[in-house]
Amino acid sequence: MSQVLSQDEIDALLGGLDEAVEAESEEQPGGAEAASDVIPYDFANATAMSRVKFPGFAVINDHFNRGLRSTLSSILRVMVDSSAVPIEVILFKDFLKKVPVPSSLHIVKMEPLRGHAMLVMDSQLVFCIVEIFLGSTTIGKSRIEGREFTSIEQRLIKRIVNSILKDWSRAWSSIHPIEIQYVRSEINPQFAKIIQDEDAVIVCKFQLDIEEMSGIIYICLPVSLIQPIKSKLQKSFQIDETEDPAWRQAMLKNMLEVPVRLDVPLGTAELTGSDILDLEVGDIIQLDTRIDDLLTAFIKEQPKFMGQPGIYRGQKALKIDKVLFDE
Repeated sequence: MSQVLSQDEIDALLGGLDEAVEAESEEQPGGAEAASDVIPYDFANATAMSRVKFPGFAVINDHFNRGLRSTLSSILRVMVDSSAVPIEVILFKDFLKKVPVPSSLHIVKMEPLRGHAMLVMDSQLVFCIVEIFLGSTTIGKSRIEGREFTSIEQRLIKRIVNSILKDWSRAWSSIHPIEIQYVRSEINPQFAKIIQDEDAVIVCKFQLDIEEMSGIIYICLPVSLIQPIKSKLQKSFQIDETEDPAWRQAMLKNMLEVPVRLDVPLGTAELTGSDILDLEVGDIIQLDTRIDDLLTAFIKEQPKFMGQPGIYRGQKALKIDKVLFDE
């Protein structure tokens, strides 16, 4: 038996379908808007990427950049231009992702700071330096991908790295004196784990231009490494702690010419108010010292010498028999 719908029933069905479509269209914009308001928050990265300013690194990197340019130009006998890039604080795992393979990685210690730091030279810069050392006239033509450094190349690069580390040590002298100790070298970044992947590091980047070639030197410092001297690096100005002989001599000369008052009490006596009122011309006040006792000389109320009073060339004098501040 076939059932035929009336016109009223057909209109009711079509009306319900239209209401369902309208309700769905109204829910979608609201849902999309709600979803767009939700922003993922990475607590680990937020901690590591917090904006910590270290003005001291600007001083260090500026000194190092000038020393780097001079050292490489002198060793390679070609003009080397370099520029320092502002430091960045990132996670160690993110830094390793930036390091290409192969690269020349050198792990060092910065005594007396605890922990390890890392100097990285990209492969393009390494092969450029090696070609210049070996007298090649076609700089930048070597095949980089797919091969490691030979023992000769590693020895040449280590010579360059030792010179660079000396410049890095000198650059730190105005902030905090350090002594660089070479530990080892690596090629694969995965074998150069100086800290955990989730730890924060400070990355100092230097762009080098040698003739028509460009290369990068990275210096990676764990934040935990500089923690003991963090206050020095956060100062907006730095004091040069290196000793200037001329300045020291001038300071000593000025200090030795400062006039100093020397007091030598002959002795003391205790008198009452009535005794003082009864004093007359010719009276003798008995002091608590004898004629053969040594007198104490005071400078700024501090006892410094002991000696015998007397007359020298018509002037009151003290012959020093004992020095007190050497004891």
